[in-house]
Amino acid sequence: MKIAKSALTNDDPKNVARLAKFEIIGLFGQFSYEIPLQIDEHVTAFIAPNGTGKTLCLRLIEALFAKRWSVFLEVDFKQAVYTFTDGSTVDVRRKPKTGDSDTKIAVSMRGPKGKVMWSPRTNETKRVAHVERYLPFLTRIGPERWRHDHSGRVMKLDEIVDEFGERLPDDLLEQFYGTLPPELSAMIGIECKLIETQRLLVLHELNNGYYYEQPPRKTTSNLAITRKSEKIKQIIAGQINAYATLSQSLDRSFPRRVISQDSNISPEGLTDVLAGLDDKRKELMAAGILDTETDEPVELPDGPLKREVASVLHVYAEDTKKKLASLSDLLAKIKLFKKLIDKRFVTKDVTINRKNGIDVRSGEREIPLEKLSSGEQHQLVLFFEMLFEIKKNSLILIDEPELSLHVAWQRQFIGDLISIIQLNKFDVILATHSPQLIGEWEELVVELGDVDELWDVNDEEEEENAQ
Repeated sequence: MKIAKSALTNDDPKNVARLAKFEIIGLFGQFSYEIPLQIDEHVTAFIAPNGTGKTLCLRLIEALFAKRWSVFLEVDFKQAVYTFTDGSTVDVRRKPKTGDSDTKIAVSMRGPKGKVMWSPRTNETKRVAHVERYLPFLTRIGPERWRHDHSGRVMKLDEIVDEFGERLPDDLLEQFYGTLPPELSAMIGIECKLIETQRLLVLHELNNGYYYEQPPRKTTSNLAITRKSEKIKQIIAGQINAYATLSQSLDRSFPRRVISQDSNISPEGLTDVLAGLDDKRKELMAAGILDTETDEPVELPDGPLKREVASVLHVYAEDTKKKLASLSDLLAKIKLFKKLIDKRFVTKDVTINRKNGIDVRSGEREIPLEKLSSGEQHQLVLFFEMLFEIKKNSLILIDEPELSLHVAWQRQFIGDLISIIQLNKFDVILATHSPQLIGEWEELVVELGDVDELWDVNDEEEEENAQ
């Protein structure tokens, strides 16, 4: 199935370089892949058998844009090349450890202004060894090892700098990796998010993603879906606050605008306009954004409107349009979210509201989020992140989106993903070994390695389903 280009490219920003191709050479010393991205369609899927490095390809793509240089030091590869839509390239070469020398990487960029070379420093432990002064949730357990007090994870210094570098002073970061050339920094400034296979559990996070100085005694975790439920409450609250601020601003100037407007306004059509605004208000209430008592609709008197009344109502209608329009983007996302989930949760009703976030019911029975199946949670988490948490023009990497999904849901996934992209523009790269997920979207697929066996399994399953 070919996707209409106009459906996906109308709002694309001009002169913004996007990733056009990723090439990896010498992965594990034996695999080399070239992954061209579907620029017009915004969705690229690569399919590969297990054990051939598809997840590492995603990690290496994310590592460049997140500036996680430790990934390049850890993964066994020879060269990674990133080509952008403006023709620029970033080339990362790994120089393995030889003798007493440490493993190093060399980064080169070729862009409109020429070539830029850069290499992140390594083996700088002595210079920034006291990171626990700035990251109190880390405990030193050895000369070059720290333990995360919440997760129990043992980390090396380069991993700490990559993951928590935003909390470290700039001078320490420069001591560790060195200063990134501005041309290279601008080129790899794409917002990139890797959605990994383990996406149902999240580590305990406090204070907007950071940790309090006194960590809890026990390692804690929450279901990701529970966090999403809390997040939508925050999103709605933020939009309502903006709505209230706009309302106050319009209310302050309301008398002046009524007095100064043209008095020859016809009352005709005001009834239809106000009815349309009432319908929009009801939509926002049904979506869980507005409370039922918020901004009550105007009830017009019987008979023709007086011209002075129509004049006031005209300004009121224009103000109400602006107020409700400020919530339109959120409304569109909630409506699409519910539409996609309703297709899957045929025996359950999922609603969003300001009080509880996400509610799930089966008939009259309320179902706790943690009681949903893993497949249902995966769908809720994935669709929520792509609609409400991902910024426009980002690059999203999803590892095995087919996890815990039965075949029918897998076949719907790419089509539904495209509907999300039409609303919230971003690029997606999927790594999968499920031909069922690909289905009719074969033109979006890049095959890595020998996938004939996977396609054979798919054909066998298709025959079984047909019988």
